[in-house]
Amino acid sequence: MLTWLNHRFFGYLFVEMTGFSPERFLNMCSVHEIEVWEVFHSGHTYRFFMTVPGFRKIKPLVRKSKVRLRILKKFGLPFFLYRNRKRKYYAAGFLCFLMMLYALSLFIWDIQFDGNQMYTYDTLLKFCESEEIRYGMKKSKINCDVLEESLRTRFPEITWVSARVSGTRLLVKIKENEVLFEIPVKDETPCDLIAQKDGTITSMIVRSGVPMVKVGDEVSAGQVLVSGTLPVIGDSEEIMNTHYVHSDGDITARTEYHYNRKIPLFKTIDVETGKVRRGRYIKAFQFSFLFMRPRPDGTAWKQTMEEKQLHLFENFYLPIYVGKITGNEYISYERPYTEEEKKELADQMNQSFQKKLLEKGVQILENHVKILDNESLCQISMDYVTEEPLGRQEALKMQTTEEPEETNNSNERN
Repeated sequence: MLTWLNHRFFGYLFVEMTGFSPERFLNMCSVHEIEVWEVFHSGHTYRFFMTVPGFRKIKPLVRKSKVRLRILKKFGLPFFLYRNRKRKYYAAGFLCFLMMLYALSLFIWDIQFDGNQMYTYDTLLKFCESEEIRYGMKKSKINCDVLEESLRTRFPEITWVSARVSGTRLLVKIKENEVLFEIPVKDETPCDLIAQKDGTITSMIVRSGVPMVKVGDEVSAGQVLVSGTLPVIGDSEEIMNTHYVHSDGDITARTEYHYNRKIPLFKTIDVETGKVRRGRYIKAFQFSFLFMRPRPDGTAWKQTMEEKQLHLFENFYLPIYVGKITGNEYISYERPYTEEEKKELADQMNQSFQKKLLEKGVQILENHVKILDNESLCQISMDYVTEEPLGRQEALKMQTTEEPEETNNSNERN
């Protein structure tokens, strides 16, 4: 690679050689370390490549070997500049282009995160922006050590960070800790367990507190299931004091869910006509340019876009984006839903609601789906009989009672 660049920077020649002793000339070039390559014989002539500095040294060798040399082609930067010596604007434009590339190389045009699973790209990027690190900022203003420390401090689950600037990119590699390094503190705040919805108790295990219901009882939302108030009863069966505890227990209840969704009787269908419009756009900084035929009046189109950021090398990204736009014309019409489409739509809704219930830890015992039609709407009714944990903690409002002051009355002596 270095030899290739050296040839093109200092220039090289394609030479034809004729004469009395060409072999002697080539041997003398080898002895005097004059670079010659790709030598091939054609009839009574030899053709080969050689460097410009080497060509300037071969005059004595040509006389001794009695050969003649003729330059067929010239290559490299010196000859390119000589051919274009009168094109001042071309040279000025080329210099401006180099200066612009140098100016762009002083800024950050791409930020990449590697190894993040718990935190999304947008979350990490917003944090960097809060630390005054964003697209288009000078590379000299980025302190990678400070950024690494800030990320570890802000996100405790990140155990290792490596940030570096390469070209016009800020590359941040992180490693997240998948094991909890802190034991959660047990909550001892006095509270009751209350029902968050209506249901019938199916099982009940109380570890702390006073049970207020039993298995088989029907409870309503907001009802106290386990009380955190423990009365202290004396020998005379009077409440002497009240002790408050953190209610804890596993309570399961049989519950019901009812969902009703209404959909119109007619379905909108989009059909592509086969007509396609294609275009391209360029976005640089906050400016964008669109090259696409205008849309005919009274037509509807669906468009898709593909965007790519330009870069010269692997890490030399530019603030220039090029994109491709494809538009497909379509027409819309309405038709009634078929029975199969209604069943398919009801099945999709049913699966969606089941997924939401299962994510909440709800066990589905029974599932009933009905499709009801009327003159204007179609109603999909979904009824679920479920079993789920019941009991939500609610802080107690502790009441403090003031004990009566004891007074000692002594008999006054008259």
